[in-house]
Amino acid sequence: MTYDDKFRVDLEQLDAAIDTMDKFGQKVADWLAEIDRQIAELQLSWSSQAATAQREAHETWSAGVDEMRENLAELREVARIARANYSNAIDINQKMWP
Repeated sequence: MTYDDKFRVDLEQLDAAIDTMDKFGQKVADWLAEIDRQIAELQLSWSSQAATAQREAHETWSAGVDEMRENLAELREVARIARANYSNAIDINQKMWP
């Protein structure tokens, strides 16, 4: 096993992963806004036990989506920090070992 085989970070792949997370987060936000709009519109003309159950289920679902979005934001931040740290380490190593 050579030194290069022990540890390697592909910054382009890391950038692509961060970009994918950003795009997914935006898509989720767009989908949620559309679903919320449709649910609100439906609730204007629907009143029954089923409507109440549907609204409660949607609120539970929305809370789960919010939690997922928060976790995705944390993961993106971890990836951004890792990317910056790896990039800085590369720069420092290149200056130390020209």
